Amino acid sequence: MAEQQEGSSPLFAIFFLSIYSLLLIPITIWRLCAAAGSEDVVKPWEVAQKRKPSALTRFFRRLSKPSTFLLLLGWLVWVALLWYVQLAAQDLTPFDPFAILQVSPGAEKSEISRAYRKLSVQFHPDKNPDPAAHKYFAEFITKAYKALTDPVARKNYEQYGHPDGPQSIKLNVALPEWLINGDAKQAPLVLGGLVLFGILLPLGVAARYLLVSNKYAGPNQVMAETMEIFLRSKFAVKESQSLARVLDTLVYAMEFINMPVPAEQGPGLEELRKTVLRLHPELKEKSQWWKKRKSSIVKAHMLLLAHLGRAEIPDSLLADHKFVLTKSALLLEEVVKIATLPRPPLRLGWLAPALGGLEMLQCITQAVSVQSRKAVGQNSKNAGEATLAQMPHLDGETLKRLGRKRVRSLADLLTLPQTEQTATLTQAGLTAAQAEDVQTALVSVPTVHLQKVTCGLQGEDGVDDFDVMEGDVVTCSATVTLTRPSHTMQAFRRPTTGSTVQAFAPLFPGAREEKWYFCLADAPKNALLGLCPESLLKAEAAGVVETLGPHLPGQEEDDSGSGDDESEHFALENGDASDSAGPAENGGKGATTTKSRPDGGNSRNHSSQHLANGNGKALAASKEAAGKKRSRLPAAMQAEPQEVVLQFPAPAPGKYDLTFYCVSDCWVGRDVAVPVKLRVAEATRAEREGRAQRQLAAQEEAALLDSEEEDADDDEDKEDDDDAAGEYDSDETGTEESGSDNDDDSDVSLPELEEQAGSKSAYDINA
Repeated sequence: MAEQQEGSSPLFAIFFLSIYSLLLIPITIWRLCAAAGSEDVVKPWEVAQKRKPSALTRFFRRLSKPSTFLLLLGWLVWVALLWYVQLAAQDLTPFDPFAILQVSPGAEKSEISRAYRKLSVQFHPDKNPDPAAHKYFAEFITKAYKALTDPVARKNYEQYGHPDGPQSIKLNVALPEWLINGDAKQAPLVLGGLVLFGILLPLGVAARYLLVSNKYAGPNQVMAETMEIFLRSKFAVKESQSLARVLDTLVYAMEFINMPVPAEQGPGLEELRKTVLRLHPELKEKSQWWKKRKSSIVKAHMLLLAHLGRAEIPDSLLADHKFVLTKSALLLEEVVKIATLPRPPLRLGWLAPALGGLEMLQCITQAVSVQSRKAVGQNSKNAGEATLAQMPHLDGETLKRLGRKRVRSLADLLTLPQTEQTATLTQAGLTAAQAEDVQTALVSVPTVHLQKVTCGLQGEDGVDDFDVMEGDVVTCSATVTLTRPSHTMQAFRRPTTGSTVQAFAPLFPGAREEKWYFCLADAPKNALLGLCPESLLKAEAAGVVETLGPHLPGQEEDDSGSGDDESEHFALENGDASDSAGPAENGGKGATTTKSRPDGGNSRNHSSQHLANGNGKALAASKEAAGKKRSRLPAAMQAEPQEVVLQFPAPAPGKYDLTFYCVSDCWVGRDVAVPVKLRVAEATRAEREGRAQRQLAAQEEAALLDSEEEDADDDEDKEDDDDAAGEYDSDETGTEESGSDNDDDSDVSLPELEEQAGSKSAYDINA
C-alpha cells in the first residue's frame, strides 16, 4: 500500500489557493462594481443614432486595459492552482481496498477474488504494457487484494483502518517540502524569508498606511500641508482674492512643490517658457516670478497658463500637465470650502474667493483664459465672445469671423437652427469635423431656471410666517429646472437613469462631473452666508418634462400614458422621479425675481427659440401645458422641479439685500443670480414667548384636525359596514330579498323602462 506522503506540498497548495482566493475574489467584485458604476454617468451629448458598440466590442475594449488583463491573468493562475490541488489531493486520499477492488464493504472472499481477476485482465503487465497500469496494479490492486484475503490484515484494517495495524499519526505543515527538509544550508534563507515576509513586510505596510492616512485629509485626499498653506501662510486664501489672484495660491500647493523636475525636461520647459511669454508678455519684467520660486512651482504655473491659453504642451511635459490639471480641480474645491469657513466678527464666509475658485474651475475645465472670464463677470463688450471661447476649436481669429456674421455670444449661436450653425461655423474657418464638435458641445450647454426662491424659517409644511430673529436657523430654498438643447433633438441620446452628469470638456484630461454651487451672499459686504454643491439630475428631469411634456411619445395618440419604447429616453431621473418632492408653496419672506447674468444665461427667450428651432410659439404653448399634462404622463416621466435647500444661522438684526447665486463649476457664463430680501428682528423675550405660543397653538390645531379626520374616517367606515350589511336581508343565504331596495322602480312607466332597456342594449352592442 502507498505510504503517507512525507512532504507537505499538496497541503501548501491548498493553503495558498485559499489565501489567493481571499484576495482575488474581492478585487474582482470591486472591478465589476466599478465597471457597472461607470454606466451610471449621464453624458448629455451622446448621439443616439450612432450604433451602440456590441457586447463583444465592449469586452475587447475592457480586455485591452492593463488592469483587466492583469485580473484575467490572476484568474488563469487561480485555475492552474485549482488543477494542481486536484492532482495533489489524490496523494492524500486514504487507502481503501474495497474502493480499489470496486467491491462493497464486507464482501466475501469469492467476490473479492472475482473482482481481482477482472482488474488483473485490465491492469496486469502481461495484459496491459502501459507503465502507469503496471504501477497501479502493483501499488494498489495487489496490496488491496492481499489486505482483504489475509485474515490478519483484514482484521487490522477493519479495526484500525490499516492492514498493518495501529499507525502513528503524522501531521504535516502547509509549507513546501524544500522549506522544511532540514537542510542546514537553507536554514538561514528560510529564517530570513520568514522574518522578511512574516514580520517586516506587514509592519512596513502598516507604517505606510498610517503615514499616508496622516498625510492626506478630506474626500479629495489633499495633503495636510497644502491645507495649512491655504489657511495660514502668506499664500493663503485672502478675503478679497478674486479670479485673477487664485492661481497665486493654487500653485503653492504641496502637491506641486513636491513635483519632480528632471534634467531631461529642460528643453520642454524652455519651449513652454517661450509659449507662456507669448501669451503673457507682462511676465518678462517680473524676475521674481521666475527666479524667486522653486522650479516645480514655476513649472506648474506655466502648465496652467498654457492650458488656459489653449497652447500646445511639449511631449515631455504631458504627464505633468495631466497631473497638474487633475489635482487643480480637487484643490480648487478645497479653496472654495476654505472661503466658506465662518470668520469673526460676523461668523460669515468670504464671497470673493469662493466665486473666484468656482470661476477658475470653469476656466480650467473649458480651457478659457482668465482675461476672457473676467470680461464675463464685468459685463464688458467682450463678455459675449468670452462665452463663445469655451467651445472647442474657437480661437481668436475664429471669434472675429463669427463676429462679422453677427454671432457675438453663445446665446447668438444657440438661437441659430442646426443647418445655419453648421454653415456659420464652416464659413468662420472650421472644418466639417470641427463644426460637428462645436455642435456637440452646444447641445449639452445647460440653462438653469430658478423658478422660486424663498428665505425664512423652515416649518413642517414649508416656510413659516414667523419673523426671523437673530440666532434662528434660516432656510433658503429654491425650485430649479435645467434644460439643454439636446432635450428636443431626436438625434441625441436622452439618458434615463444615472447618478452623476459628465460635463462636455474635451480639453480637460479626464472626466469632469457637472456640479452646481448654490450660495447666498451679501455681495457689497463680501459676506457669504452659506454654500452647497448639488447635482441637478432631478432638475434636468423636470426640464425634459417641461419642455416636451405635451409632445412625449404616446401622449397625442394615447392619453392614458402607457407610452412606448421611446418613452424611456425622456425619463432622466435619479432613482424614482415620481417620489421627488415638489416645490413648496409660496410663502416666507423672500424675493422671487430672477435676474439674468450678462450673457443671458437665464433668458428663456433664447433657450426657447433654439429648442423649437424657430417655432417659439409652439414651444411656449408646450411649456404652458406641461403642468397640466404632467399628471397624465407615465409614472417614470412625472418629475417635479428639484428643490435646493440652504440653511444658515440668522445674522445680526437688520434688513439685508442678499443675492442667491447658482454657479457652475464647468460652464462659463451659465451662472444665475437672484435678489433675495431678508429681515432679521431683534430676539426679544416677548417675541420669543409669542412665537412659542403661536407654535403651540398651531400644533394643537393640527392635532385637532387630525383627530377630526380620524373620527370622520371611522364614521365613514361604520356607515359602509352598515350599508354592506343592509344589502343582504337574509343572514342565512346571503342573498338579497326581493323588494328590499329600489322600491321606487315600480313607479317607473313602461315607456321609460323600454327607453332604458334600449339604451342599455345599445351600450352593450357598442361595447
